[in-house]
Amino acid sequence: MKVQTPWWQHVDNWRVSGLTQAEYCRQHGLHNKTFSTWTRRRRPADCNIPLDIIPVHVCPAEAVSEANTVITLRLQAAVLELSTAVSPRWLAELLQCLA
Repeated sequence: MKVQTPWWQHVDNWRVSGLTQAEYCRQHGLHNKTFSTWTRRRRPADCNIPLDIIPVHVCPAEAVSEANTVITLRLQAAVLELSTAVSPRWLAELLQCLA
């Protein structure tokens, strides 16, 4: 008989795996939305710190002077670099998902 891994153990294993949530779910036969719910339930203790709101001014793409300008987002140990050519609407949706 195969022993099932508790949901919280899957979350802990995923965090140290270096895999994306989708890759981890695929490898372990887990549903993405269920797993995402588990990760929100099992946030690290330092995630309970209140977040600061940082004002952001979005300029139209024409106002960007350098073609290789990058937007850098840092969330704990994760760093995401995006081209300034991304849609402001898409970026806003991404930030809402990360909140």
